[in-house]
Amino acid sequence: MILGNNKVKEIVIASFYKFVPLSELETMREFMLAKMRDMSVKGTIILAAEGINGGFASRREEVELFYQFMRSDSRFADLNFKETYDEKNPFDKAKVKLRKEIVTMGITNVDPTKSAGTYLNPDEWHEFIKDPDVILIDTRNDYEFELGTFKNAINPCTENFREFPEYVEKHLQDKKGKKIAMFCTGGIRCEKSTAYLKEHGFENVYHLQDGILNYIQSIPENESLWEGACFVFDDRVAVDHQLERVYPQLPQDYKDERFPK
Repeated sequence: MILGNNKVKEIVIASFYKFVPLSELETMREFMLAKMRDMSVKGTIILAAEGINGGFASRREEVELFYQFMRSDSRFADLNFKETYDEKNPFDKAKVKLRKEIVTMGITNVDPTKSAGTYLNPDEWHEFIKDPDVILIDTRNDYEFELGTFKNAINPCTENFREFPEYVEKHLQDKKGKKIAMFCTGGIRCEKSTAYLKEHGFENVYHLQDGILNYIQSIPENESLWEGACFVFDDRVAVDHQLERVYPQLPQDYKDERFPK
């Protein structure tokens, strides 16, 4: 049980991902969905040949049981579940979806398990991005950037993650010798985008370990370089530096995408 703004937060919201080869996806989907329902866990999990990506929520007891279930599979034994908390469940039902990619760049031969950028923990990131020679890139979508981002971050102005390779081709080809730092909400998009850059000849590529949510949980607000709210892919819409719900004005053409596509 967590207290915040004088409210009791009994709901644990867990997010996770892992790039790992998977097979027999339909069988896995059915089994995982049945377990979510049996354990009263709501959320969305995406399965693909390249791995798993998801978020789910329930009370602490049910969440811990689902952790145990997930980690009982040797491929997921080291899953890192990142937690936030709320007074109500931000998911309306249990869903397990099959996709070609767990985060859709549209290029299926990018492999973060073989080539990804250098991880920086929140403290390392905090100091690293103060360097004026670092090119700081927000890998998220345009509407996410507008709600909040890091000080001096570049907005690639993408409507979805599929457009990121085009941004790299048009704007970064002459910067292969520069230090490039990239970030996203929970780590998955920047892990894949740094892998893409590494595979295209960029050498000095870094990314924020476990994403923005990890940073704002780790760095005091009065020292933070984060400005604004952080969009999240559930019914909370966005959270502030205290991980409290905020209710921003989203663009009229915003599509409700529970996970980046």
